[in-house]
Amino acid sequence: MRRAAGWIATLALLALAPHAALAIASGRAAAAEPVLPPGHPSGVPTQATDAVADISPGPATVRGRVVHDHGTANVGGLPVVLYAISPDGPPGLRETVTDADGAFRFASIGNDPATIYLLGTRYAEIPFGLRFSFTSGEIDRQVEIAVADATSDTSAAAIGEVRIGVDENCTHLVVHETHRLDNPSDQTLYVPVAERSGRTPILRVVLPEGASGLETRIGDELEEDAGAVSFWGPLRPGQEELEFSYELPKLGPSFELPRSFPLGARRLVLVNRPGGPTLTRGGSEDAAIGPGDTLTLRVDVPAADEASKRISVFESRVWLDFDGAALSVDAEHTLRVAGDTPVVSTSGAPLFCVPLPSGAEDLRFSSETLEMGISRDPSGALAVRGPLQAGESTLMLRFLLPVDRNDPEFTQLMPFDVPLLSILVADTGLVVETTRMHRRRPVRTSDRSYLHLEAFQVAAGEPVELHLRPLQARTMLPRPVAAGITLAVAAIAIGFMIAPLRHTGTEVSEPSSAASRAAEQRESVLMAIRGLDEDFEIGKLTEADHREMRQELRAEAVDLLRIERAALADDGPNEAVAEAAVPAAPAACPRCKAPISVDGARFCSQCGARLDAPAGSDGAARV
Repeated sequence: MRRAAGWIATLALLALAPHAALAIASGRAAAAEPVLPPGHPSGVPTQATDAVADISPGPATVRGRVVHDHGTANVGGLPVVLYAISPDGPPGLRETVTDADGAFRFASIGNDPATIYLLGTRYAEIPFGLRFSFTSGEIDRQVEIAVADATSDTSAAAIGEVRIGVDENCTHLVVHETHRLDNPSDQTLYVPVAERSGRTPILRVVLPEGASGLETRIGDELEEDAGAVSFWGPLRPGQEELEFSYELPKLGPSFELPRSFPLGARRLVLVNRPGGPTLTRGGSEDAAIGPGDTLTLRVDVPAADEASKRISVFESRVWLDFDGAALSVDAEHTLRVAGDTPVVSTSGAPLFCVPLPSGAEDLRFSSETLEMGISRDPSGALAVRGPLQAGESTLMLRFLLPVDRNDPEFTQLMPFDVPLLSILVADTGLVVETTRMHRRRPVRTSDRSYLHLEAFQVAAGEPVELHLRPLQARTMLPRPVAAGITLAVAAIAIGFMIAPLRHTGTEVSEPSSAASRAAEQRESVLMAIRGLDEDFEIGKLTEADHREMRQELRAEAVDLLRIERAALADDGPNEAVAEAAVPAAPAACPRCKAPISVDGARFCSQCGARLDAPAGSDGAARV
């Protein structure tokens, strides 16, 4: 893949397909951002691939030849690459090598006129190539790539116009620079690597102090070294523009930005976006810059966009699923936009940024989220620039967080104050430790159960930390110890069974009392209630069934408690007579007419009325 990416950069350097510069920057055509379907946890996003496949097959053939402008150089054995950019499919890449005469051939390729082909080679370290498309019905294309020697004498080169602009991202200011290079000669200018020691490059730009995150346009062979950017060619006859950007920390609403120009420039243009940071220069705006001159530019950063003050977060929900190698994170943030009009950034700066954990990868969004103008910021956060529609909307994203330990940690940061944050952890045998959140009853979906944690009034930027660790497996005892315990348990069991045989027949076990029997029965009912609650929490029972069964068990427990207390109050020697004195329970409640389903019940499970009340009484319980 590294070799393919190098070839793609070579073709981009030729500027054969300017409109496809972004597509080939990452080694593939511009693929649609993977989308997470709305709702959770439904659907699996489509995976994107970084691999460049072979060119789509077809009936066409490309026959070509590499020729030197003097006709005497050896053009055999040169690598040749063909890159296809299709409007409705993935890109394709194929390579070959020229024969002794410089000829090459690509067979069985597609001839769709909408497909753009980039054809290139490298000669003496310099890329050469061309761009073409098949006409309708064409199946045989003849091409020729002209190569030429370059000169390392770069004295003819000059720096023409320099354009500088400033944008704002989540954490830094981003400075964009474009340098136009002029080559009035008829030769390509290029300094080979072996000849660069002690030489002056065609372009050298010293970066300001504190600059970081240098980004260059694909194909621009710029070198960064000791806080400077250098360009050694190739510079073909005519004009060529080099583009790069870098980040600067936000030093306040206004600060000075010194810029040095070792090779000078004919003209400096400051590009200011309406509503964004502005650059100003003292003196004449169009004055030329001499070699070695240093200018001090003033940077003014506007206050936060007023539109962003209309945005708030009503609720956030995060799902975590740990599979041992990575933590899968799904997040939903319910946004509220006050007013009746959409909110959009007017300055280019983000309306707000959603922090992501370090190392987050495989980022996915819902289709609704993509419409919010969301993009990955160089800081690693998600920048949202709008438009956000008035009212409620949901920002949904998914990402993976690789971990190299079996007890990962997860930290959630919010861009706004959040009244309610819920984190649900897939119950895969994990213990969750947190000091900021409290536990709720587990949540059950159609196929998973989740540990449920909640936090109220989470402040913007406040870290909510979770530590996940697997349940400890039960430790196995050594085999001799386990065998000894087994023998001891067996001996105790045998002794228990033969104990009655060692007593005389005159010993008679005392019958259990009515109070103890009622207490044992009540404890059994309470255990049943606890088991019922556990079944409901993990989703084995519906809410209606749980409520009905729990009411019946509680009523039975109350009846048993009253029987136990009555037996203890009697405390007489003839408990059997006392029990017989208790009148039989009627078939229906004398008060609410509800049927009595429990034998021996003394109180109605529906209204609480006494069932053994004297005739004519309303049966109302007295406490």
